[in-house]
Amino acid sequence: MAQQLLVYVPVIMMGGALSLFLAVYAMLRFRNAPGGRYYILAALMASILAFGYAFELTSGDLTQIKFWIGIEYFSLPFLPVFTLLMCLQYADMQLGPWKRRALFIIPFLTFIFQHTNDFHQLYYTSVALRADAPFPIVELGKGPWYLVHTIYMYGCLAVSVCVLSIRMLKARYRFRLQMLAMTAGLLVPVAGNLYYLAGRSPYGIDLGPVFISVSFIFHSMAVFRFRMFNVAPIAREIVFENMGDGVLVLNEQDVVVDYNRAMLRLVPELCKKSIGRSAAEALAGHPAIAKCVELGGEHDLKLDTERPLYVHVRFSPIRDRDSRRSGRIVTFIDITERVVLEQKFKKLASTDGLTGLFNKNTLIERSEQALRELSPEGPGVSVMMFDVDHFKKVNDTFGHEAGDLVLAGVAEVIRGVLGGSGIAGRYGGDEFVLCLPETNAEQGWIAAEKIRAAVERLEIIAEGRAVRVTSSFGVSHLMPSPDERYGAPEMQNLMRRADHALYSAKKLGRNRVGLNADGENKSLEAN
Repeated sequence: MAQQLLVYVPVIMMGGALSLFLAVYAMLRFRNAPGGRYYILAALMASILAFGYAFELTSGDLTQIKFWIGIEYFSLPFLPVFTLLMCLQYADMQLGPWKRRALFIIPFLTFIFQHTNDFHQLYYTSVALRADAPFPIVELGKGPWYLVHTIYMYGCLAVSVCVLSIRMLKARYRFRLQMLAMTAGLLVPVAGNLYYLAGRSPYGIDLGPVFISVSFIFHSMAVFRFRMFNVAPIAREIVFENMGDGVLVLNEQDVVVDYNRAMLRLVPELCKKSIGRSAAEALAGHPAIAKCVELGGEHDLKLDTERPLYVHVRFSPIRDRDSRRSGRIVTFIDITERVVLEQKFKKLASTDGLTGLFNKNTLIERSEQALRELSPEGPGVSVMMFDVDHFKKVNDTFGHEAGDLVLAGVAEVIRGVLGGSGIAGRYGGDEFVLCLPETNAEQGWIAAEKIRAAVERLEIIAEGRAVRVTSSFGVSHLMPSPDERYGAPEMQNLMRRADHALYSAKKLGRNRVGLNADGENKSLEAN
């Protein structure tokens, strides 16, 4: 071997060995990682190219040189394509199968034209040894397809660098180091090849394979030092960005470190400027969330968004390598569907299916609770009981479907008169009970009279026939005492008194309101 080659050949051989080692290592460790398979192929191609060029430089005549150049072109046309596909897949920029296949058209043509060059000279116009070199080295005349191959190779490498650069701008610090090392590895052989094409390399030695060997030092840094394929940026997006639950990452000082896309549904104001701010500042427009984050601990939270949103808030500690706490992850798990379903079941369990009012059990339970919460200095509570006059006759004359329509219509009347106040329920059959906390006897009677009058005006159409009904009411009242506490016994007593007043109203001719105030029955005629 000529003394002048003692520098280049060992470097190229070491680069080839390093490329081969990385190909084997990748095959064993991360072949299924994003871009891993194409990295294996690219490293293998670089190894073949390096060893082929090393043997080319140590060849003794033109025949041997041409043989090793042919070996090099088993890898050189495909190396840039595998590199490009590796970068695209690593950055989650997927190509369809036909586009991937189309990328190999020019490399396959390069492979064919180079190996059949003696018949057409499309790739090399001439192949001869240099006369001014102290060792056998080939001088190649570049044909038209060599230009196509060169442009295509640089195009692939340029797109690869652009893909990594774009991803680098969006990535976190750790991922930037991975891609920076890989980008440097792509640019190094480009610089060497440009130096060679400019005719500046000593004795016309192609510095591309030399610099490819150097580039794999950067590739090894990306793989080993920065663990490029162990945690790819796309893995972060799959696991973090595409999570359905909102995630907020805070450091030990409760400063916002990161957040995912789902978090924007809860706090739309979050942006890049939010990172580095305290949680209290970043969540200032959402005091419920800010308070929750400040207190910590798992609990459920209702958020007032465009539609009611319920979340379960969970806190997970972040620990460093020494197991010291260095922050926490706040996860907002959407439980809206579960809560709404529970509310529906609860409503079904507590309401009457026909009228939509409370059923008997819930009516009594809610009324007793209202009595327990009654203000001692207030006007008291009124309870009314009423039913539809001659309801059996409605069923017998018009049918049970008409009877159901009447009961549903009466329920609508109750809701219309009471609005959102009071407690109303179907006690059984055609009988209804209403509890009106914080009303005096006169107010209770007025509410009953409004309902009675509205029922009298009610007209139900059943099978083309108009059905009209009246109703009779009994109202009782309780004036609270500051020293008394009320509950179930008092509610039963109020209902019993209201039932007596209802009985009195029926005896006097129905369609009227009977009042039992202070234990005495009174009947008030309809106006």
